[in-house]
Amino acid sequence: MFKILGSQFKGWVVSITLVLSALLLVPAPTMAATAVSLDSSNSSVNVATVYKVDKADQEKMLSNVLKSTQADLPAAKGFINAAILNDRDESEIIALSQWQDLPSFQTYIKQRSPNSSVGVASPLENRNATQTFACQVQHTETRATSPSVSQGDVIQFSQFKMKPNKEQSELAMVVSQMMPGVLQMSSGLQWAAMCPSTDKSTIALLARWQSRGDFESLGKEPGFDKETNYWQTYANNEHGLYDVVKVIR
Repeated sequence: MFKILGSQFKGWVVSITLVLSALLLVPAPTMAATAVSLDSSNSSVNVATVYKVDKADQEKMLSNVLKSTQADLPAAKGFINAAILNDRDESEIIALSQWQDLPSFQTYIKQRSPNSSVGVASPLENRNATQTFACQVQHTETRATSPSVSQGDVIQFSQFKMKPNKEQSELAMVVSQMMPGVLQMSSGLQWAAMCPSTDKSTIALLARWQSRGDFESLGKEPGFDKETNYWQTYANNEHGLYDVVKVIR
């Protein structure tokens, strides 16, 4: 694997994450009450809403997102579950949710209360850019147990935003080939999942790390080359490291 992919493999390690986008979540009865497992069957639709928040607004925005999702989502038809992620360093918040299908989410958006903060242009959100996209899981790799998310987990989330005239499927194939080797390289990486968007504009990557220290230790790996960014041919990349602050069913 390493011989075939060479420096491309190293570049992917820099930004492995997931994304939602999003969360591909279904209840797992054998897990703790706060845990949900990732749905790798590609049978549901996952939605990620990304808030790029001014530092001064982050605490208030996080409170608004938590209140809105807990009040609105559980009763929505077709809703399965969700997780709220907070990036303390980059002042970014992500609301990840799983739905039975895309029409269920679209209906929820149309019928929701005008007082809801998530996805509605409140004065606070007008100061903080948002992005929402839907995706379906296409490939996962895990170390031991099935991929799952719990409150308190450390999750890396990345968006590969496709460049004009570049095919999402080509980048997805390269990423899926790399994923098994990535898991072998770092013992702190517990699982990774790839979730291409339904509109072909983005590939989201989610990864769960045992700790922030494990993620930061990547730069100390022999042969690690943070300047090798294989995706530049296909897409622009944004990524961050997040704390799971809430799981909602």
